[in-house]
Amino acid sequence: MKLIFLYGPPASGKYTIAKVLAEKLGYKLFHNHLTVDLAKGVFDYGTKAFWELVHKTRLDIFEKAAKENISGMIFTYVYEKDNDDSFVKQALEKINSNGGEIIFIQIYCNKKTLLKRVKEDSRKQFQKVKTEEGLLEMLSHGDLFSEIPFVENNIIDNTNLTVEKTVQKVLTLIK
Repeated sequence: MKLIFLYGPPASGKYTIAKVLAEKLGYKLFHNHLTVDLAKGVFDYGTKAFWELVHKTRLDIFEKAAKENISGMIFTYVYEKDNDDSFVKQALEKINSNGGEIIFIQIYCNKKTLLKRVKEDSRKQFQKVKTEEGLLEMLSHGDLFSEIPFVENNIIDNTNLTVEKTVQKVLTLIK
């Protein structure tokens, strides 16, 4: 299985890019909010129980998909430097130990663009942050712009790119 691990700050365009990629490649789309919204239905956001459920569910899905030899999956993620290293290492272990491969692609855009995008209607479908204030609050709690330090990162700055041009850049990285 090939796992395309798209990561970056909220409102950088990960989900939009992932949807187009999934259609073009015929890959499964496993986006961040599938597990976040599930856990929020039972546990308060950010609690220990919330994050344990989110991480366990994601890792179980990665492992099962790799074991079942799903051809490809796209995963979207907001990586927080240092805080999320354990999860990323566990994801690598689940995929690699079952014959899979992970390609890490950081989707980045400048803060001004994030603040503009966070208010777009496309964000209303899921329980995503939807206001400038909410985004600024998230950005103030940790480093959401860093590369994952222990993997090979592919970086795309999509500040001035259309979705289609960003998708084309991703496609050149994963082939």
